[in-house]
Amino acid sequence: MTYFDDTHLVSDTLDELHEFAQRNGLRREWFQYHADHPHYDITADWRKKIALKLGAKKSRPREVLKISKKLVQK
Repeated sequence: MTYFDDTHLVSDTLDELHEFAQRNGLRREWFQYHADHPHYDITADWRKKIALKLGAKKSRPREVLKISKKLVQK
């Protein structure tokens, strides 16, 4: 599953995250691989036009961060 909050896009796995991003127009070089929370930054415009329509789940920022942090533990 892919999730987003006001500014970040994350998924349950890195492969799923990159696949969703690529399929929906986000470039791989926009990926933010911070040691503690890998994600793609997204804009309000992209969020409205793309994320909801394509099945990403709107989540609270705290939940998005929690999901993202799990990616570095795998």
